[in-house]
Amino acid sequence: MSSLKYLYLKQRFFPNALSVLINPFYFSRKGLLKSISCFKNILTGRLLDFGCGSKPYKSLFTQAIEYIGVDVENEGHKHDNEDVDFYYDGVTLPFKTESFDSVLCSEVLEHVPNIDIILDELNRVLVSEGKLLVTVPFVWPEHELPFDFRRFTVNGLTQIIENHGFEVQEVMTSGGFIEVIVQLWMMYLHNGLYGKNRYLNIVKNILFIFPVALMGIVLSFVLPKVKGVYQNVTLLAVKKD
Repeated sequence: MSSLKYLYLKQRFFPNALSVLINPFYFSRKGLLKSISCFKNILTGRLLDFGCGSKPYKSLFTQAIEYIGVDVENEGHKHDNEDVDFYYDGVTLPFKTESFDSVLCSEVLEHVPNIDIILDELNRVLVSEGKLLVTVPFVWPEHELPFDFRRFTVNGLTQIIENHGFEVQEVMTSGGFIEVIVQLWMMYLHNGLYGKNRYLNIVKNILFIFPVALMGIVLSFVLPKVKGVYQNVTLLAVKKD
């Protein structure tokens, strides 16, 4: 892989100043990276990335002694060129009870049809007092259809996590009111303009989506903050004894 292609792919989940020009998911990915980074040293030991895909945040978790990714195969999401260590049947994880010290579950629970069963499974494979880090969307378009089932508020995510044997330690949101509105505009343009040619997509992004992103940066800086609308929820919980 060329260094230029590597940098382009990396900035999709690790946005930088250049990403404002070429990343149509800029605000969402920037907020997620900031939130996940707050807990990067808390997930330690043997770490399970549930719904891992390409393991985009693996490099953050330097305190983990082993990083294992598991995913499920379905028609909503292709796993070509991804980094999946284990596939499971959508019901039972292929691991022994209490075999992980930490679990990362990022942007996955909205796609799980049997969420109660899966949360019990995540609890089962965690050691006592093991850590669970979850991120989920609150405002985001439908995606990976037909496997897109729900969105979460702070209280909604907290309640369902606590109902499955976890104690919530910290919850935060990312993306303010203005950023949410602007990100939706960017997604509207992305869905309408993007095609199969990656290089042409970059040009389209610079010409049509970048000005909207720039406007969002300015407006989010100068306008007052308004609560109640956000892009994502990030939650840290611990397995109860």
